[in-house]
Amino acid sequence: MSIIENVQAKKAEYLANAEKARKNRDKAVAAIKAGIRSKAWKTYMEQFADTPDQLMRLMGTDGTLGDKDLDIKRAYLVANAVCGAGSTDEFDMGVDTIDI
Repeated sequence: MSIIENVQAKKAEYLANAEKARKNRDKAVAAIKAGIRSKAWKTYMEQFADTPDQLMRLMGTDGTLGDKDLDIKRAYLVANAVCGAGSTDEFDMGVDTIDI
């Protein structure tokens, strides 16, 4: 699956299970606190990657760190997990073209 397909699958999972959504939020907070080069960031992003290339995109280690558009999409992917009620039903907001 593509990254966005993985994000959408997780969105459905979190909509169906509040405890999983809460655990995801906790992972996102850890990632935010530790930063993009951290193990916490990698742990959070691994759930959306099926391949090493996808994980590299989510970590910015594919040469795209500093690309304004992709940096924003990565930030949305982490921030959406901690945005209150929208944490599940808008989980994929702002991330839709991260695979391009």
